[in-house]
Amino acid sequence: MALSRRNFLKGGLAGIGAAAAAGALSPLIKIKKAAAATGGKRVIVVGIGGGLRLRESLGMGEGATMPNLFGTTPLVTGGGTGSQGAPKIAPEYAARVPALVLPAVRSTPLFKDGTLITNIRYADGPPGHLQGHGCLLSGFYNRLENRADAHLPVPTIFELHRRATNAPASETWYISQIGGFYRALISSSNPDYGPKYAGIYLQPPGVMQPLIPIVATGTRSFDFSTTNPQPLPTVPSDAAEDMAAQKLTAILDGNTAAYAATDPVVHLADADNAAVQSYLSQVYSDGTYDSFFPDSFGIGTRAQDGGVDSTPDVLTIFHAEQVLKKFRPAVMGITLLDVDTCHADFNGYLRAQQIADACVTHLWNTIQADADLRANTTMIVMPEHGRHLFFNGNNPDSLGRSGIDHGQGDNGDRDVWMLALGPDVRPNQVLAPTGITQTGRTSGRYETIDAVMTAMAVLGHDVDMKNELTAFGARPGLVMGEVLA
Repeated sequence: MALSRRNFLKGGLAGIGAAAAAGALSPLIKIKKAAAATGGKRVIVVGIGGGLRLRESLGMGEGATMPNLFGTTPLVTGGGTGSQGAPKIAPEYAARVPALVLPAVRSTPLFKDGTLITNIRYADGPPGHLQGHGCLLSGFYNRLENRADAHLPVPTIFELHRRATNAPASETWYISQIGGFYRALISSSNPDYGPKYAGIYLQPPGVMQPLIPIVATGTRSFDFSTTNPQPLPTVPSDAAEDMAAQKLTAILDGNTAAYAATDPVVHLADADNAAVQSYLSQVYSDGTYDSFFPDSFGIGTRAQDGGVDSTPDVLTIFHAEQVLKKFRPAVMGITLLDVDTCHADFNGYLRAQQIADACVTHLWNTIQADADLRANTTMIVMPEHGRHLFFNGNNPDSLGRSGIDHGQGDNGDRDVWMLALGPDVRPNQVLAPTGITQTGRTSGRYETIDAVMTAMAVLGHDVDMKNELTAFGARPGLVMGEVLA
């Protein structure tokens, strides 16, 4: 049996970043189940990162790239007209890339189950990745530098929830396959919040992580013959070893000074550490490697051996679903980023929209299949920002298209959409409100910060968010009354 890239590298848990650093217990964090404090309600904010234009997504100017979410008939002008077919992939490009693996398209697009606002404005600040997702996780237009230590000055949705409800970190998760500076968004530099109220950051699989069981077990050779194939090794989950490690940790902790309240590093409480370690043990002890990423997930690209290779967005959603089912958090942020290939790969950008469309739909189907999640989960989906209205000339294809950048702030950069779904959302609405007034608001439209404020209103944290933003001198978002049931 050949050791294919799919079998060996298709998945693995890359780690949980600073938020899940194995370590000492923080006396600053008290453990309390928070679901009751929010009436059992949960909010998931899915940001489609990398920049996604209205012309391709809602306008379907290059075919129906997101049919599960939006169907096949354009929902805004400036793109296609009439019913649209498959995305227009340049033939020379299609000939050299693996086929996409996608589930059957829904008979009724998801937007009809909730409220779609087609004219959201990302009104201020540079349309960049850290800045856009920073806004989605705080309701604050910002100009953060693209650095791993660039914390927001106002509290994040994770911190607001944890402080208001005295919740453990395992109630709040941020999941993104691309680490880097995104890790900084689990907590702010606000002195009243900060690391002691941080969320848990989970970075799903990176290429090297399936090697961990090999290194840990000391295996140096493998037999992959067709007659007697040797399975890849795992890291066994052993209760006795875990207990011994916990005893050693307790001894070391007992001889180490407690962390100060001003410590900028995130330290989890013992219950949170144990829960995260339990999840990791399940992944690394799985001899089938399905806990890294299974073919049965059914989204990705077709591998040479007939299986399914994941993409970063697919891995992100797969592991987000596992966390959702296991930990049932009240607040979850998710970053998708495959569409950012558009800088130099317009055809890849179209394919990545199909992946994002299938992934968001899979996540929503998972929620709907669980009675508790179905009854209590609101999901907000929107691009972190758009992309320029002009091509950049990178890698032109035979259809006359090339890469598209973002960041200059034209209307393509700033015009986005928002899809809200869940029991607290009015169904079957497509809106494009104008005349929205607020001191300092020049767009006259609903904005990205309003989407975040509305999500916090579902949990009852909108007043806290408004107060913190106002105290900092920032313009807070508005609760979108038309969206909520």
